[in-house]
Amino acid sequence: MRNIFLPLSALMVGLIMASCQEKESPQLKEAAAIHNEAHEIMESIEPEMASLDSLQSQLSNKKIAVTDTAAVAAAIASLDKVKMDFKAWEENLVTVPGVEHDHEHEHEHKDGEHEHHHHEHKKAPDATPEQHLEIQKEIKKNIEQIQSELKSAKTQAESLLKQ
Repeated sequence: MRNIFLPLSALMVGLIMASCQEKESPQLKEAAAIHNEAHEIMESIEPEMASLDSLQSQLSNKKIAVTDTAAVAAAIASLDKVKMDFKAWEENLVTVPGVEHDHEHEHEHKDGEHEHHHHEHKKAPDATPEQHLEIQKEIKKNIEQIQSELKSAKTQAESLLKQ
């Protein structure tokens, strides 16, 4: 019986050491840094994302009085696309091995109440450190694109509201 446990123990120690070495890889460290940068971008645009429904409502009300209803409809569609892209981005957010966590943020409303926005990252996929790095680069690229589209859509909407 003791002969079985010795090889199993050696195997377990080997797996643990391999796992620890993988978490120490430079690619995983870089992937974790990129993940954190993407998360910071997400946090910076969340307040603007929360205001999109109000902006869309204002545009819908304005559409009745504006002669250029096509521009207003296009602005509303742009805001919808940004909201859908952001939701899809959040649903596809994965973490890096060794950095598994979820984020919970408090957002204060105008009336002083706090809202907790909870982000759950999907567990890191079974991939090489190099693949994890590429995944996080893509995640960051996507949130940067959403940030750019958000800015453009809000600028377009706000300029129509000023007319």
